[in-house]
Amino acid sequence: MIRLGIDFGTSRIGLALQVENVEIPLFTIDHTGYRKKLPRIIEEKRIEEIVIGLPISMSGRFSESTLKAVSFAEKVKSIFPGRVFLVDETLTTETARRLSSEAGLDFSKVRDVFSAIQILRNYSSGMSKKWEVKEERGVCRDLPRLASESRVLFYRPRSAMIEGLDCLETEPGVLVEDPQVFLSFVRKGMKPVNIVDDIDFSSYDIIVIACGEELDGMVDLNSEGPQVIECSWLNG
Repeated sequence: MIRLGIDFGTSRIGLALQVENVEIPLFTIDHTGYRKKLPRIIEEKRIEEIVIGLPISMSGRFSESTLKAVSFAEKVKSIFPGRVFLVDETLTTETARRLSSEAGLDFSKVRDVFSAIQILRNYSSGMSKKWEVKEERGVCRDLPRLASESRVLFYRPRSAMIEGLDCLETEPGVLVEDPQVFLSFVRKGMKPVNIVDDIDFSSYDIIVIACGEELDGMVDLNSEGPQVIECSWLNG
């Protein structure tokens, strides 16, 4: 397996290879013009998978930088037919700094490439969170008609495409951990959260979960708390 590791930046993009779990530093490219450069690199290096670092705050929350990286990953997916993954890059810069120091190299000159190497290592270790970037997402088509004034929480929805969403007068709450789905809700003008501690379950009348999803003990279904509704996310 030949993987391309990418440390995304709005000015420079660091690149590294992983060939049979051995990391090889490549180089940086300017953000401007990457749409022309990346396809050539992908073809020349015979890339089979791409791994892109996802910046997440130390508290685990998604930020503006997170969303920019996700948007970039979606663009990469549009020019690459193989699988594209986002991987948590927390502490990647610090690790890259240590590696450059150990190698006696100027960190400012190798920062982006060494970060790309560490992103590949994070991915391979299985210890960091990762998400696959999808071209298409399913649609929730079987959501029952909800009272317009209902306070609704979508709990870990598999897509931002939900039929009947516009009927609600009150903007629904959304807890979503997939960064690509998170960005989709942001593009709809909504304010999702990705940390369960940021949700007050008792403030909702209805909680919508995907079929087969569990609420992890967050809601006592035997109480007079929120009504829980299952929804299927279907392709097409």
